Amino acid sequence: MSECRNRAPEKPEYVSQKGSPLLNRVMFILMFLLFVGVTIAFTPQIAQQIAYSWNIGIEQAKAKVARQFLEDNPLTGMKQRTAFVANAVAPSVVGIHVIASKPSNEYSFMPDGRGTESTGFDIGSGVIVDTRGYIVTNEHVVRGALEIRVQLSDGRIVNGELIGQDRAMDIAVLRIDASDFQTIDWGDSQQVAVGERVLAIGNPFRLQQTITSGIISAMERHDAVQIMGGVRRAAEVFPHAYLQTDAAINPGNSGGALVDMNGKLIGICTANISTEHGGNSGIGFAIPSSMAKSVYDQIVSQGEVRRGWIGVQTEDLVWYDVQQMGQERPRGAAIVGFVPRSPARAAGLQRGDIIRRWGETDITSPLHLTHVVTLTTPGTVVPVEVFRRGENLTIDVTVGTRPVNL
Repeated sequence: MSECRNRAPEKPEYVSQKGSPLLNRVMFILMFLLFVGVTIAFTPQIAQQIAYSWNIGIEQAKAKVARQFLEDNPLTGMKQRTAFVANAVAPSVVGIHVIASKPSNEYSFMPDGRGTESTGFDIGSGVIVDTRGYIVTNEHVVRGALEIRVQLSDGRIVNGELIGQDRAMDIAVLRIDASDFQTIDWGDSQQVAVGERVLAIGNPFRLQQTITSGIISAMERHDAVQIMGGVRRAAEVFPHAYLQTDAAINPGNSGGALVDMNGKLIGICTANISTEHGGNSGIGFAIPSSMAKSVYDQIVSQGEVRRGWIGVQTEDLVWYDVQQMGQERPRGAAIVGFVPRSPARAAGLQRGDIIRRWGETDITSPLHLTHVVTLTTPGTVVPVEVFRRGENLTIDVTVGTRPVNL
């Protein structure tokens, strides 16, 4: 008889899912090294982006608060208002770094007409005027540029594309492909008054975001180019009505902003008269915003600038002309010659005529005449008042287009 025995069931055998300790250790080390490598590769970029975002946030917050304050407090005391204007508009002013094919470009003039110029790697200023990334600066800042870099107020440096330039007016337009930047609003330079307080913002001597204050010393300085006589620039830039200011404008300020106490752009800083030892004399010049914006709009919309021209050669009045017209002082422009087939000749103007009035504008000098004619849209018919052999005549002149080689 067989005997039955009760036995405990045997435990099932399990196959271990773990690898060898050595293999696990090697895998851990490899993963750790991979993590360290990725961290090293991307940490600078991440840190840089965080820094940029932080700076951008601060700049935008300060500008937003300042602009709101200026709108809400139009009669704020000057000291406090100046600080808010600076915070509101400074982020829109950039540094322009240029590697040029030949020496250029800063215009600083000694009392005797001698000019100084920088060489090689140059820097100027610019103003962001459009959310599409358009920047206005001086043409002489980017002249001969092989490479243009734009330094934003938060420290970012981006490539600048030259959209167009107008050597005669000394205005150039750049464009940057960037985001999170601050723009400035155009002001009306024709509404500015002598004695009005202004700020100049730029990068003199490569000192980023330098702000100086002063007043409008004079308007419509048509003779500024004559003051710069003897320098090559006098032959490059036709005369127009500069704003004069005692706000310090130094090498590097060219292309920067001249703003009013509402934080509006009223001028593009362009030149100064230096002292004998190269210091600032308190005489600086800016291209009025009304003229700069006209050039900017034409460059952006049609890629070129078209300006008025009638083809006359003029001189200042002599004492005989003044006596004949019964004036106490010389005012007007005497015609001494014509360009062949010019609009002035076609309209019937003659040698010896004295142009006294252009449309609704009284002409003060030959330089003034050049200024008002160039600002007239080609094709416009303008009534021109002239003094001819003892009598005043009004002659309609159809304005032509200024040739590019003039």
